[in-house]
Amino acid sequence: MFISTNVDRLNKICDFLPKLLNCPQKLYTINAELSLLEPYEYNPLIDNLTQTLYQENFILTDFDWMSWQETANIFSNNLESIKTADLSILKKLLTTYIRGDRFSSGYLASMLDGGQIIAILQRLEMIKIEMIDNQPENQIKLVQGDITQLRVDAIVNAANCSLLGGGGVDGAIHRAAGSELLAECRKLRGCGTGEAKITKGYKLPAKWIIHTVGPIWEGGDKREEELLAKCYRNCLALTEINDIKTIAFPAISTGVYKFPLELAAEIAIKEVSFFWELNHHLEEITFVTFSDRAYNVYRQVLQKLNP
Repeated sequence: MFISTNVDRLNKICDFLPKLLNCPQKLYTINAELSLLEPYEYNPLIDNLTQTLYQENFILTDFDWMSWQETANIFSNNLESIKTADLSILKKLLTTYIRGDRFSSGYLASMLDGGQIIAILQRLEMIKIEMIDNQPENQIKLVQGDITQLRVDAIVNAANCSLLGGGGVDGAIHRAAGSELLAECRKLRGCGTGEAKITKGYKLPAKWIIHTVGPIWEGGDKREEELLAKCYRNCLALTEINDIKTIAFPAISTGVYKFPLELAAEIAIKEVSFFWELNHHLEEITFVTFSDRAYNVYRQVLQKLNP
């Protein structure tokens, strides 16, 4: 199930490949009116592709433009090298090209003309096939116990917006880490729902603590599922930036925030699985539950999604 879920998400992007290859008209036009701020107008096909890339988390909103442009330049000068690029590199390239268009007018148009976008989509198509043919073993663990005692690179804290401690997992982590954690958290000036911030682990066995603020369940019509998925995506993104190899997650938002446990488990496992296919630096991901009920629900969802 993990593999089919990931392939489904890649399908949404790869579906544009035959359309772009068979497009009978120019994919962009240059406006004759020089007074216009943006001289390029893109075919709706390109606008739809860009929107899909954002929706499927292939385009990151925060990135280092200069260092990522260096990567893009290397691959732009050697299209053959794209044929062996992994998913993390392709996401880096797509982010640079799409967001770079805002800084350098016509940048995306030149990538279309130069064939880079087509080459990336062709590589994505090959990766999709490889994912179907070679299903990797999921290095996902489920344990019942105290997350503060785990010897992993990073543990995730289900925090509140203040980041200054609270009840449940949040309070337990602050107590175990010591007062230095609170002092560092004060400097972070809080955290928005769905976002994530990282601190040192201090007295914990874990080197890092990634703090994320899950959504409060209000019936399901306040973007709760989207925001919970965002929590996992942002936590996982921080593992790449900070060279984290092993990470442990609690059942975010399922305590006093009342998020339905089975739905939360499905979101967590699907987001972790998809991230694993795009990024190869993680060696182990652990879900940590405290109650018997939570453990059994996570075990059932894991079995359902990965029979």
